[in-house]
Amino acid sequence: MNEASHQTGSEVWQDLVSTALVGTDRRTPPAAGDFAAPGDSPAAALLSSAALMSAWRRAGNAGSAYSAVLVGDQDTESSGAEGAEGTGSAGAPAAKSAALDARPLLPTATSARLTALVASRSEALPEYLGAAAKTGCRAPAELLPPLFDYARGSIAVRADLMKLAGPRGTWLAKQNQQWSTFTRFAAAPDPEAWLSEKPHERVGYLNWFRGKDPASARVLVEEAWTQAGLSAETRAAYVEALAVGLGAEDEQFLESALDDKSRQVRAEAVRLLATLPSSRFAERMTARLHERVQVAVEGTAVLVTLKDKTDADAEPANPAEPTEDQIRDGIGEGWVQTEEERRLARMQPSYWLEDLIASAPLAAWEHYGLSPAELLRATAANRWEANACHRGWRSATLRQKDSRWAEAFCAVNASSEMLELLSEEAAERWCLAVVASHRSQYSIHSAPIILSRLGRPWPDAVCQALLDSIPAYLPNATRNDVARFFGMDNLAGRWMPPSFADAVAAKGEQIRAELPLWAEDLDDLAAMLRDRALMLAELDSV
Repeated sequence: MNEASHQTGSEVWQDLVSTALVGTDRRTPPAAGDFAAPGDSPAAALLSSAALMSAWRRAGNAGSAYSAVLVGDQDTESSGAEGAEGTGSAGAPAAKSAALDARPLLPTATSARLTALVASRSEALPEYLGAAAKTGCRAPAELLPPLFDYARGSIAVRADLMKLAGPRGTWLAKQNQQWSTFTRFAAAPDPEAWLSEKPHERVGYLNWFRGKDPASARVLVEEAWTQAGLSAETRAAYVEALAVGLGAEDEQFLESALDDKSRQVRAEAVRLLATLPSSRFAERMTARLHERVQVAVEGTAVLVTLKDKTDADAEPANPAEPTEDQIRDGIGEGWVQTEEERRLARMQPSYWLEDLIASAPLAAWEHYGLSPAELLRATAANRWEANACHRGWRSATLRQKDSRWAEAFCAVNASSEMLELLSEEAAERWCLAVVASHRSQYSIHSAPIILSRLGRPWPDAVCQALLDSIPAYLPNATRNDVARFFGMDNLAGRWMPPSFADAVAAKGEQIRAELPLWAEDLDDLAAMLRDRALMLAELDSV
């Protein structure tokens, strides 16, 4: 193979895979550095190098290509200068070391608990990891690879993990491509991340920097916008990142993004502009909505229809023929992909109406004097108009992340997407209403979805309502129904405050004579809560 490479292990691995797919006859095998291995042919040598690299990736550390000072104890690391270059065991230059972390190590008992939890993939690990991250200590280096492997399947723990891992975690995440996205959750991303050749590192840094200094972050995007080779996906991610700290000063750049050749970029710009009520885009879409849509109330029915267009100066009467200005604002292109769809669109103006509603600010509907809940009861002279309205309102709610409209949608159908948009107060209020009312559309089978939306731990009021409602549920519910409602399928054990252990045990004693099996379920829940209390108490003295 070629001379030793100074690429990171992740980059070498990708080159090895790409060469293996294309074939060594068509592509020269990449330099593998200390992972180079002998072989009877280039292909055999490549496969041997890939085997060595695969073992390195599974190990989760730098292997022989990096100095032991990078992966050893913090005390060893402190003997060298921060950010110094090392030398590998075979004489190859080592990667830049992690910055020193002056925080103390977690106590031995806490580290042992973390080791046991991650080894068993315990459902208590996220809570314990979050509590450990608040202690101001750092995790032992040997724990980081298994914790990182666990975090691959749990986005929720990554912020706490990166806080616990510190600078070493940021360094380690860059050495394994499967962990590389974790860098965006670091408390202080690497300042050099914006100069990285990896888009996800730049996007992660931009998200973080946008939260610190929105104006300066936008300037970075504007400067990078015209760089050669910037993919549409990356440009769209840059626009999406502007949602953090979005303000009127971002309007000019977002307006220019509407002229981007990529539909994906334009869609992101439309989504953000629609949330700026005073933007020119919002004004244009509001004017179109009020010009083309009428709302009438007839008794208990709400009719939403398209107006008949007779004014020669107005936009075309056929909504399936959008103008260039409309297309620029996202109308008529979000669904038309082929000539066949364009033909169908001329026959089905509902698509045009759906695009108009999806792109218009939800605040524009206040003009008609009806609340979101009242509008969602809309019917129409033509049924397609009502269906188009509901699809458009749903898209607009998800795009604009409007909690008021989301709560109205939950009254119709409590989908997980809409529940995610509820404020903490609305989620708690909604959950209490479900527990109290037992309406058919919020049966006990829907309760885990709603309960999972609440913060951790669950609010005391919700926990008390669940316990108080047990006598009303048990006489007419199957065992499976009770388990679903009370979250016995691990929700309550993980998310109910440990302080409720005694109340749960008391409720079990109350029903034991008549319903011994269900009392056992409550005994198990009380035991889980007590175990969590002991586990979290270990961190009180840290």
